[in-house]
Amino acid sequence: MFDGLIRDEDVAWAADVMGLGPDGFAPVEGDDSRFRAMLRLDTVDFEACPGSGKTTLLVAKLAVLAMRWTYRQQGICVLSHTNAARNEIGSKLSNTAAGIALMRYPHFVGTIHSFVNEYLALPWLRSKGVEVRCVDTQIALAKRWALLPRNTRWALQQANLTESCLIYTQPDYGGGATGRFGTQTPTYQAIVDARRASSEQGYFCFDEMFIWAKELLDSCPETIRTLRRRFPLVFIDEAQDNSEAQSALLHRIFCDGDAPSRRQRFGDSNQAIYANSYQSGATTDLFPSGDVHPMPRSYRFGQDLADHIKGLGVAPQPLIGAGPPAHLGADPKERAIFLFDDGSVQSVLPRYGQHLLDTFNEDVLERGVFTAIAGVHEPGGDDNIPRAMGHYVPSYDPSCVRKEASPSSFLQYLARARFESSAVGNTDKLVNATASALLAASELAGGTHGRMSRKSPHRRVVEILSEGEARASYRALQEIVLTHAGEFSPEVWAAQARALVENIVRQLSGAAALDGTVVAFLTAPQAPIAAEGEAAIVTRTDNLFTYPAGAPRVRVRLGSIHSVKGETHTATLVLDSFFHKHHLSELKPWLLGSKSGGSTTTPRGKRVLEGIRMLGRLKLHYVAMTRPTHLLCLAMRKDAFGDGELDTLSDRGWRIIDCCAPA
Repeated sequence: MFDGLIRDEDVAWAADVMGLGPDGFAPVEGDDSRFRAMLRLDTVDFEACPGSGKTTLLVAKLAVLAMRWTYRQQGICVLSHTNAARNEIGSKLSNTAAGIALMRYPHFVGTIHSFVNEYLALPWLRSKGVEVRCVDTQIALAKRWALLPRNTRWALQQANLTESCLIYTQPDYGGGATGRFGTQTPTYQAIVDARRASSEQGYFCFDEMFIWAKELLDSCPETIRTLRRRFPLVFIDEAQDNSEAQSALLHRIFCDGDAPSRRQRFGDSNQAIYANSYQSGATTDLFPSGDVHPMPRSYRFGQDLADHIKGLGVAPQPLIGAGPPAHLGADPKERAIFLFDDGSVQSVLPRYGQHLLDTFNEDVLERGVFTAIAGVHEPGGDDNIPRAMGHYVPSYDPSCVRKEASPSSFLQYLARARFESSAVGNTDKLVNATASALLAASELAGGTHGRMSRKSPHRRVVEILSEGEARASYRALQEIVLTHAGEFSPEVWAAQARALVENIVRQLSGAAALDGTVVAFLTAPQAPIAAEGEAAIVTRTDNLFTYPAGAPRVRVRLGSIHSVKGETHTATLVLDSFFHKHHLSELKPWLLGSKSGGSTTTPRGKRVLEGIRMLGRLKLHYVAMTRPTHLLCLAMRKDAFGDGELDTLSDRGWRIIDCCAPA
């Protein structure tokens, strides 16, 4: 049914629609990997290097398919971990018939979680009589914690267990990380009772939906045939990030057994990193496997940077640097390493800011994207400096960039929206973040309206609120949020916004009064105390470093490596951090050129993989160092280097900037 759906002449049309020009996917210097990838509609895995434009290629292919698709009850299924493909369809194809068609029945474009919810978990739970009100880990756990007897909460706290012990892994509400409390203990039974009660009320954690999806397939295996008929063609983006639970479920639905769907996966095995330490990659359905189509040409950075970072790939692959893109009109810059010690660790960001001013012209500083990222960004101890991002910037708030968890307060919703919108410059994220925060507060207050609508949070709030005072309060609140760009001082929050928020939450939830949990959610955080040398960023709550302090000329977005995965930056500073050992210090042999890849050869010629921790470091920092188009910088302890090693780095093209010495 797919023969002839994409023709040679369609490739030029699709490239033009995507803004690449008609030759955007044409062969380059004998490399026709992107052109052939556009034409292929068989089951295949595309191993695509960083900056190869795999999501752009996927959307271009979808544009052609949607234009030629003639089946009214069968559609294309596009899955990923984020809405990157959906957003690119919206930005590049919104004015085309193909783009409009892709967003409608019979097609599906969205995240793996949203697919599992819509087609498996939610229908199954509703068939069991459960009204699903909210799928949100934070809110579900808050509900369950409140349902526990006081003595059970005390016992869990004494055992150093957090609310996460209330997440279950079995359809009987059992399993999970309950520590020393075995299945026969009263504490375990109280945990199970709270899990069951909150689930029956309609509150679920994100990953619990996979449990109910699997139970549906076990109970009604004909569901698989139905889904394959509905979606004969499946695309999976960022496939290297699929966990074992996700991979096993998707393989069972679309691939296992007779009459499988055609499936194409896009990813890069060298960038397989996970949001949580307890997650592991696929074992049931490895990526890549079977027929593998390599895409080795990066349009993000030049060959010099490609040559210096490809050795960090666990599985060394050809890496052709065909960048940087021409839109900034700047040449690639010399790579730099900032050296520091305990006393100068907070000088790294200001020195980086000054280096950006010295390196780029005003036009690039205005239009470029500048970041500083660390492998560890959660706060830790004060030893092993730098342990995490907080040693460089004590006011850093990890909740702004923690994509896998919901914000824990109203103002954190706004801070995360400011962080995310800093790269795109529109206001819809602030509007929807305000609405999402109101809905979250309403759930905590006992609201039962649910949040499972496919509509935007803003439209959902408008629909729920009656005309009159409630809608007027909501409009006034949104106006205040936009006026202040979502950034409130404690004084402004208390004087202008707090009363409006409380009024709206009462209207949404039907609660006459707001309890302590909701009050805590709506409380503005105290302004952090300035650390010496940190005045430029201490007043910000969205993790933006501005330099110089008095008259800022450059903005640097701070975050974890996980938070910038898939992004493209003009310049990236990778900050060393600590997990058992300092990451970048452990990667010195790769930086010095004495090691390459994720395995070594013994004197007897046997290939031996690096330890699992080192493989994790390599993948994490391969992701980090492949973000920039023009400038890569590292920050490392000065005492990490021995005799002659800094000279070796200089010979390899690194500029050494000593933050221990005066600027």
